[in-house]
Amino acid sequence: MTKLLLGSAFLLFASFAAAQKNLGELLEAGGKKLSPEEFKEELVQRVIVGPTAAGGTLELMYTDKGTVQGRGTSPLYPGINTAQFIGEWKVDDSGRVCTSIAGTGSLAAVGLPFRCQFWFKLKEQYFLSDSDTDRAMRVLQRTVKR
Repeated sequence: MTKLLLGSAFLLFASFAAAQKNLGELLEAGGKKLSPEEFKEELVQRVIVGPTAAGGTLELMYTDKGTVQGRGTSPLYPGINTAQFIGEWKVDDSGRVCTSIAGTGSLAAVGLPFRCQFWFKLKEQYFLSDSDTDRAMRVLQRTVKR
């Protein structure tokens, strides 16, 4: 179980080499960077789902109290179905959403430091990026679960 949590956490915070688009393609298609206020209005208190960089899945919720909770799967550990996690989120001075997660229950001591990323929107899809200027930077797609 520890391996699954670490794998899922790694996938959440990994570079986006296997992502669907790069930042340049997203911007050319009309994608716009979300402000911290838009992120809070559109995504906080909603279930967000999407793929991980390595082909797993992720489902999480940012709360209005600055916490994050969710679960994920990893193709690296096919015998284990889902890892649960909790954490914190905040917005930094650059307008990036910064997230830190840790396992739950017996895995509570396993956690990662904050990772900060920019959020973008194109139509009804959202995207994460480590940069808001590097057009070659990979982005990872997220959708609000209905």
